[in-house]
Amino acid sequence: MPVPHPDLPRKAHYACGGNILPGWLNLDGFDACYPWDSIAEEVKAQIMRIDLAGAHPFPDNQFTFGYSEHFLEHLDQAESLIFLAECYRTLTPGGVLRLAFPGLRGVLRRHYRQSDFAGANQGRQEAFTMWSHKHFYCEESLALVATHLGFSRAEVVPTGHSAHPELCDREIRNKPEQAAFNLVMELTK
Repeated sequence: MPVPHPDLPRKAHYACGGNILPGWLNLDGFDACYPWDSIAEEVKAQIMRIDLAGAHPFPDNQFTFGYSEHFLEHLDQAESLIFLAECYRTLTPGGVLRLAFPGLRGVLRRHYRQSDFAGANQGRQEAFTMWSHKHFYCEESLALVATHLGFSRAEVVPTGHSAHPELCDREIRNKPEQAAFNLVMELTK
């Protein structure tokens, strides 16, 4: 079994964009919705570019903590299964992956206000097309996927709060209008 790489941080920040976390390995793949060319050179120097929906170039059990904010919804379901499986593989036993994302229930409440074609089409525009979103999880669906992949626990946690100090106060998209539809979950290996 490969051993953790000693020169890498033990904390991975997935889909970091321009939000660099000191002491974390800041990772992003960048695509058309957030192009690499839009990132300042001094920020680029602090980011490792990888395909987050592909095989991650890290050994098993590399990271104690993982974090991602507003990324999961940019993956289709198949891509998210690969991403979550790779996060699971690279987490240490007992390691925790914290995910903050728009939850399906909140998206339905906020964007699908009418139960007809016009309302559904407007919801699609607001929730999916406008932001290049592909898929939304709810608590139950993410817990189902997580436990199937091997995570021992999947729990909803309050924004900014965690039993792990390294995962507290991470969310930057926590304005009241977003908090009403965001979901924050911690998955424990």
